[in-house]
Amino acid sequence: MPCLLKDMEKKQWMIDSFIFEYKTEQYIVILTLYNEKERKPNQHAKAKVEFVKDNNTEHSIKGFIDFYEVYFDDFKEFCDFFGVENRNMGRDLFVDFANIFSEFIPEEKIIKKSDRIQKIIGSRAEGNNPKAVYCYEVRRNGKKADGTLKKRSIANSNKAEMLRPELYETFRNDTNLSFYFSTEKADCKSDLEIKRAFAKR
Repeated sequence: MPCLLKDMEKKQWMIDSFIFEYKTEQYIVILTLYNEKERKPNQHAKAKVEFVKDNNTEHSIKGFIDFYEVYFDDFKEFCDFFGVENRNMGRDLFVDFANIFSEFIPEEKIIKKSDRIQKIIGSRAEGNNPKAVYCYEVRRNGKKADGTLKKRSIANSNKAEMLRPELYETFRNDTNLSFYFSTEKADCKSDLEIKRAFAKR
């Protein structure tokens, strides 16, 4: 785990995804670093984690991790989600789960993913609304009180790179710009439309 987290920070990524297999089922794991303003569940928490069923991406369970274990809010929810029949193991169940999970964690952040995984990562990158995936505008962030330019968040960069890679590549070097996304498909604009609208301002 430390290797992946350090590589994510080095490459300026707040989020990553990889495949995890448990009890013959396959899951997509979404790993997200805490931002500076977020309240962590405890002082040792390193990242949020979401397990998404590969055969049903609407069904998931969330928890958090430190360097040694995976933590979930509800024991029954954990057992129901992962199909655990032996519920008498108590804490040993989570330790066993963490040991299996650790074998699937990659050592480095791989940026290029399949289109399907990129869309899942993009939908969760900013964490505010997973349905806001339709880019409609690129806009300047203005200035801080001291006159310096505000910079877009790493999460916003990650989201744009996953969902609109060519558009992101056009504007990536200007960190005063942020990408705006809507939940409504009708709001979505093409790269050309967004570039033209930006040029007119």
